Amino acid sequence: MCRHKHPSTIWTTLAIVALALIGLDTQSENTCTKAEIKQARQETSHLHNWSNIYASYQHFGKCDDRAVGEQFSYAIGYLLAHHWEHVDSLLSIANDDPRFHEFVLRHINEDIPDEDAQLIIRNARQNCPPRGEWLCKAIVDY
Repeated sequence: MCRHKHPSTIWTTLAIVALALIGLDTQSENTCTKAEIKQARQETSHLHNWSNIYASYQHFGKCDDRAVGEQFSYAIGYLLAHHWEHVDSLLSIANDDPRFHEFVLRHINEDIPDEDAQLIIRNARQNCPPRGEWLCKAIVDY
């Protein structure tokens, strides 16, 4: 006598397999290869404006860990400390991309050198642009 699985069991099994395959595909999109890490480390050491940082974030945001993350923090800190006059560019980009907004906030951290951190706090307190309250508050509250 041949036993057949119940149709709902077959569909459940197929659904589980499909979800597992989708999960593997998503994981590969969010995994950074060694070559990408190397390229990201090279690129993040040469970020000199908000457009460059945003382009690098779009390309290498998935590599935002350890050394690459530290370099993103350093670049963001440097611009906030030494090029505050361009903070409106950051605000425009972050307004259009909420994930970049969160990315920037995540990189205002202990990886920023103390001297730059003091300049950033001063800039946020003394020269906060009208639509930059979210940024200045995050800086001062950190």
